[in-house]
Amino acid sequence: MDEPRSGQLEILDETECVKLLRSHDLGRIAVVDQNVRPLIFPVNYFFDEMVVAFRTAPGAKLRLAPGAHVSFEIDGWNANKGIGWSVLVKGIAHDITHPRGAPFGRIRFWPVRPAAPGSREHWVGIQANEITGRRFHSEPQRFVARES
Repeated sequence: MDEPRSGQLEILDETECVKLLRSHDLGRIAVVDQNVRPLIFPVNYFFDEMVVAFRTAPGAKLRLAPGAHVSFEIDGWNANKGIGWSVLVKGIAHDITHPRGAPFGRIRFWPVRPAAPGSREHWVGIQANEITGRRFHSEPQRFVARES
């Protein structure tokens, strides 16, 4: 297979998407609030058995996500190689703090360690209905530090 050229978009198959989901632990969940405004939250997660699971505190994620159609996204960018990628999971979120049965029964034993301070005793699981991904190639860039 030829090496992709700059400007090319590569569609990732589900196997590659799952590999990327399993090799990372920080992503973003997108929900819609009661006024139909999109909200996006970073979460530490674990992926297995076609479920994205994360721990959270009471608040918007716990109030809005369970029972709702949500999206979950991870991505990466390597400026030196000029390669970026994104994986998107679509599914229905469930409050799995007290899971009963498959596929959520073993989730409390999964290694989900939130980086955010405070208690994160509630669990949310997203049963993946659709997983898609893309990789794009551009000209490699030298790293240039930006002042903030």
